[in-house]
Amino acid sequence: MRSLLVLVVLLWVACGGSKAPPPTPKGPPAPTTAQPAPGDVQVATVNGKPVWGSCVQAQAARGASAKDALQQCIGFELLAQEAERRGLATDSEVAIATRTALVSQLVAQEYEDKFTKPEDFGNYWTRSMERNKMRFDHPEARGSVYVRVDLAKNATPADEAKAKVVIDDIYAALKDERGLMKPHVEEIANRVNASRAKLSIAAVPADIKNGRLDDTYTAALFSIPEVGRVAAPVRTPWGWDIVLYDSVVPEVHATREEMIESALPEIKRSYFPQWVNRIVLSLGVHIQVEDKNLPLLENL
Repeated sequence: MRSLLVLVVLLWVACGGSKAPPPTPKGPPAPTTAQPAPGDVQVATVNGKPVWGSCVQAQAARGASAKDALQQCIGFELLAQEAERRGLATDSEVAIATRTALVSQLVAQEYEDKFTKPEDFGNYWTRSMERNKMRFDHPEARGSVYVRVDLAKNATPADEAKAKVVIDDIYAALKDERGLMKPHVEEIANRVNASRAKLSIAAVPADIKNGRLDDTYTAALFSIPEVGRVAAPVRTPWGWDIVLYDSVVPEVHATREEMIESALPEIKRSYFPQWVNRIVLSLGVHIQVEDKNLPLLENL
């Protein structure tokens, strides 16, 4: 049940409120009288209702002159009174917009403004950073493509010799090329092979965790001076390989400040459901989902 509330709030805040359901005739009236900020001063009156200096300051901060800012705030009050006269204060969409604004303000003041540094998230920050530590401290990782003349574990010397001839011919066609990509390698290798041997050609993505590739393969890959070139053939446990240096993930050794700057937005997003659940627990909220009515949502 709590997860449903979390989902609703997440969608509401992230999307600015979901599309309003079909309006009901009337609802509780939305407040239309402007409220003062702490230490506010009244700068005008419209039909007995105040216009506050905080409104003028807010408009001026958006680039209006002091005179224009005052006129804009007077205009806001006039429009609010006209909207109320026309009965819009009880319109269902106005009520929804008011609730959405309340939620947004709560999130802004109590979450966005107060969760701004690692210690605000407690152990959640520590666990998240531990899970993702390789993002912030890892050696260079390279992506590759291999052309392999496959050999069985019990390959005979004759099989070895035949495979070596084919791989050497393919290497001769590739060794002086630059800017190679997988389609180029495939086309050249298949043309040179001419069905003499079984070839395997596949991409191997860069892996910052390392330790996944065969040592001989890795040594060949890291011997290549630039992306788009190949290394000389090497014997791996699976056959004779030509390795293409396809892509690179540069090494990273981030400072603490760099890690915080990079991780904070993501951790802030992922921690939000837990913050909402804390509110659920503190209020002792009881949520009852009417399962029998959920299919009716498809018709709305």
